[in-house]
Amino acid sequence: MLESNVPTSRDEFTYLPPYLAPRTATERKLVEIWQNALSIDRVGINDSYEDLGGSSLVAAAIFAEILKVFDVQLEMMVLVEAPTVEELARRIDELRGATG
Repeated sequence: MLESNVPTSRDEFTYLPPYLAPRTATERKLVEIWQNALSIDRVGINDSYEDLGGSSLVAAAIFAEILKVFDVQLEMMVLVEAPTVEELARRIDELRGATG
């Protein structure tokens, strides 16, 4: 039987930047999506997807939820260019023609 050492609390990630709460509606919804998909209790808007232990399988679930919630189709490679909630929210808002 394999034991999982995957952190579920943000406090277990000692290398993350200081927590910064979401400021816009898009950021708030993305934080919720990331927390659910990554099974992490709190995601800051400057936390890197890779630093949170994100995988391509989880990214696929996140982008499916983004399509459902925001009606925006994104390629998973966008996580290379926009690896944080803040950057991804900005990209989504630009595509939707919104300001947040």
